[in-house]
Amino acid sequence: MRIRTDDEYAHREDTIESAAERLDCNKTKAVLISCEVVGDVLDGVEDALAHEDVPQSVRREMAEAVSTRRLTVEVEEPRASLSLD
Repeated sequence: MRIRTDDEYAHREDTIESAAERLDCNKTKAVLISCEVVGDVLDGVEDALAHEDVPQSVRREMAEAVSTRRLTVEVEEPRASLSLD
């Protein structure tokens, strides 16, 4: 599989390199690890934000902290929603 990083896709190179640096591995392994764990991580975020013992103000702070330019996390009593751009 090839991932285009030319022209309008140049931003992908930065994203993949950032993941490789954070995970302390090469770019291929970073892509594989990221794909493998994303579902479990997002499930965990949803579970944490839905936990009844977490105050609404803390839930909002957590949602803001884990939101990225591609992932928006919003909390509305009693649920949390994740959306990808």
